[in-house]
Amino acid sequence: MSLVREHSEKIKPPRALWCGFELGRPFGAPNEPDFQRRVLAEALALLERPEGPILDDFPDGPPGGFTGADDEDNEGWTCPVNFGGGEEPDLEKDPAGAVRREMALLRSWYGLALENNGKTMVGVSGIGIEQCVDYLSAFALDPDAPPFRTDIPRYNFFKLCVDDIKAYYFEAATARPGPATDKEVADWYYGQSAMGEFLLKLNDICSRLDDPVLRKMSDRRLIPVHQHHLKS
Repeated sequence: MSLVREHSEKIKPPRALWCGFELGRPFGAPNEPDFQRRVLAEALALLERPEGPILDDFPDGPPGGFTGADDEDNEGWTCPVNFGGGEEPDLEKDPAGAVRREMALLRSWYGLALENNGKTMVGVSGIGIEQCVDYLSAFALDPDAPPFRTDIPRYNFFKLCVDDIKAYYFEAATARPGPATDKEVADWYYGQSAMGEFLLKLNDICSRLDDPVLRKMSDRRLIPVHQHHLKS
C-alpha cells in the first residue's frame, strides 16, 4: 500500500497500490468496510500480475470526499463547539492557556467519543495531555527545554506530544452527530483552532533548528501536505 507515490516510484517495490488518501489511513475513511474491502481486493489482485515492479493507482477517493469536492446536497460539517466569546488567552503570550481553553471546551465531546468507541489514541506520549501542552509551550520558548521523558530522543517525545493533542481534538470533533470528512476536520483543526495556529508556529521553529530530524519534521510531519497553504 502506498500513500506517497513519489516514495514508491523511487523504491520500486514488486507490487504497490497507490491510494490518494490521508496519511495514516491506507484503506480510506473509517467505518466503511465495503470500501475498505475494495481497496484490499485491488491490492491483492496485484499478486496475479506476472511481472513487476508494478505501481497501480486506486481509481477512487475515500467515501466522504477527502479531496474536498463540493456536494450541493451536503450541508457540510461544523465545529462541535464555538471557540469565540469569553476571555481568550493570547496565543502569542500564552499558547498553553489558549490551547487549554479549547481543550476544556472540547472535553465533553472527547468524553462522548471515548464512551462511544471504548478506546482512544490519546496517551502515546506516556504523559498527561496537559503536560503535552506544557512541554510544547516550553519548546516554543526554548527548543532546548528539557523534555519530560529522557528515555527516548527529544524529537520522538516532541512528535508524540503533537500526536496526543491531535488525537484529542480529532476524536472530540468526530463525536459530533452528523458525518464529517477527513478534510473538514483537518481544515478545522489546522486552519481554525488555536492549536492549529500553535502548530504552525512550532513547525516554523523546527524548520530553523540544527537538529536534522526536527527540521525534517517541518516538511510534512507536523503540517500535512493538504494544509501546506497555511504555512505561507
